[in-house]
Amino acid sequence: MFQDRFPALLTMFYLNNNDAKAAIGQPDYDPILKIWPVIDTLNTKFQDIYTPEEQLTTDEAICPFQGCISFHVYIKGKPHKYGIKMFECCEAKSGYVYNLEVYNGAYPTNSENNTVFSVVDRLCDKIKGMGHCVSLDRWFFSPKIFDHSWACKTKAAGTLTSNRKA
Repeated sequence: MFQDRFPALLTMFYLNNNDAKAAIGQPDYDPILKIWPVIDTLNTKFQDIYTPEEQLTTDEAICPFQGCISFHVYIKGKPHKYGIKMFECCEAKSGYVYNLEVYNGAYPTNSENNTVFSVVDRLCDKIKGMGHCVSLDRWFFSPKIFDHSWACKTKAAGTLTSNRKA
């Protein structure tokens, strides 16, 4: 019957090889390993189709989701408070997403990859040295990011608080 066909097809639908998946607690564990090919394809298409203007912005977004996943987050100031957190580098004028990264949880194995500096560095990697200006909010901006952006010939602008750690 038709109602049984979709779940049957869904159990056979794979986007990535399950053999490469590490168990929870292992050093190479990645909870979103199965959808990385889709995210990589989206980022490639976003960057191939459109060349952004000079003004870019880096911010966090939330994709509403109420299911059971380990990297489910709560962000107080967003319209949808619960969901999957994503970091985005967007064109400031049109809001076009130029680069996207899904936050996959604060695991000890990838704690270096979850620092603000490394997130901004990865999001802005493709635009370094191209004369863009990236606007960052208080959560993203730090003196270390500003110095690194300036060294990579990319301008950065943001609000710096006095109690912000480097």
